[in-house]
Amino acid sequence: MKKILFLILIFSLMSSYAQNDEIIDNNSSNEPITQNSGYMQSEGSKSFELSFNPGNVFATGGDAFSLINGAIKFRSFSTAQKAFRLGININYLNQTDIIQQENDDFDLKELKSYTSVYGITLMPGTEKHFDVSDRISPYIGLQALLSYKHTSYSEEYEDGNKIETITYTNSSSSDGAGIGYLSFGAGIFTGVDYYFVKRFFIGVELGIGLQYYSILNSKYTDSGNSDYNYDYKNGNRIQLATGLTTGNIRLGWTF
Repeated sequence: MKKILFLILIFSLMSSYAQNDEIIDNNSSNEPITQNSGYMQSEGSKSFELSFNPGNVFATGGDAFSLINGAIKFRSFSTAQKAFRLGININYLNQTDIIQQENDDFDLKELKSYTSVYGITLMPGTEKHFDVSDRISPYIGLQALLSYKHTSYSEEYEDGNKIETITYTNSSSSDGAGIGYLSFGAGIFTGVDYYFVKRFFIGVELGIGLQYYSILNSKYTDSGNSDYNYDYKNGNRIQLATGLTTGNIRLGWTF
């Protein structure tokens, strides 16, 4: 929590500096602040951005940098105040772990587990920007979501002299892979971009919405004993989607 408050404080100071800097610049010419100084977007501009989790950046362990929840975003501005956006997130994991070491003295074979997760999320939307200064661009907007995720977890075991495999597909019983689903939703969001140099910005965004999940069929397969194999349908759910838009820090380039 302290790290998040620290980031908010830094962002506020940067914004305050930008406003004061522009007041000084404009006082010299007695001209009003506009969005046409070259720092920000204008009609016909495009932008790309990446988002990252500040908690992971400052973490003492684990990944030092993480791209999640609409990690890559493209925007196209029909005017300086209106933009179409498309967020894309690709989720991919292919992991192999050794769960039993080979030991000839105890007649143990090497056993492995396999985790596979892949998915894609598309988030199209529109933004309405407000003319505050030539470096700060607050906005509101609407956004839709379409997402697909498939998971699989396999684990080997010894059966006499043979190695057999148990596989969970799109199952909550799997070890960390989780369920698979097809999902769609819609929500609202608000955010702000701060252009710290011409055409490059840092920003934050928060949003909320509703999301519908159709849970994919789950399968359990035991290569050594097919009597317990199953394939069953799952249900669906609708939930409040606080993650429909990301609360991550955003870094972008407008051109």
